[in-house]
Amino acid sequence: MIKYLPANEQGQDYVCGDLHGHRLLLMKKLDELGFDYGKDRLFCTGDLNDRGPDSFGTLMLAREPWFHFVAGNHEVDLPKFLEQEYHAYPAYCDQAWTYDLAPDQLEYLRTDILPALAAAPKVLHVGSDFWMVHADRCEARSYSNPAILLDDEHLPFATEPVQQESFLWSRRLFNQIPNSLEDRGDFLVAPGQEMETGIGLTFVGHNIVEKSVLFRSHCFIDTGVYMPNGHLTVLKVSEVLSSIGQPS
Repeated sequence: MIKYLPANEQGQDYVCGDLHGHRLLLMKKLDELGFDYGKDRLFCTGDLNDRGPDSFGTLMLAREPWFHFVAGNHEVDLPKFLEQEYHAYPAYCDQAWTYDLAPDQLEYLRTDILPALAAAPKVLHVGSDFWMVHADRCEARSYSNPAILLDDEHLPFATEPVQQESFLWSRRLFNQIPNSLEDRGDFLVAPGQEMETGIGLTFVGHNIVEKSVLFRSHCFIDTGVYMPNGHLTVLKVSEVLSSIGQPS
């Protein structure tokens, strides 16, 4: 459920929002940033597949040593679709791309990629710098406003199935972001509500924002790469930490 990784002592750490089959765009972004594949690491908020031009190629990133990700709802749905465990039209679930795979690609998907997806954590904790989940870290059984968040002490032990589902699907905190936000350069903030005591910086995707938003220790970085006016956000973690006054 949770995966711990040490701080990167050799290079830089970067984070990106949901990829949705846009591997080529990601690689172009990394080249522009001078990403060092031998020293740097990239952490993705999940949803590698569906809705984009190259779901298969993007899923293959799961085998790269420099690439890390948390499970999103689209990775969880993929094996269910392949095994026909639920009945949905491909146009609705966005997985019609699997019908275009060659037999050897489909075999590789089943034998190599799906096990990597199944092993993906719901929660990542990197050094003492940051956390990552797909949607948010709201307490699943609470519907209060403001939302109750799982603090750093309790998050690693939130293993109930309902909570695991919430990590994938929740829109509670996103729906509570104030309309009035302040531009701080790389991201927008709700003044006075940027960070919360006991809750470390947490990068999340799933919920689409026009520009990255920092709210209650959550940095929303899914900027809708697959949408007509969307784009892919890639941030350097050390710069985000510096912006919020936190040492890296």
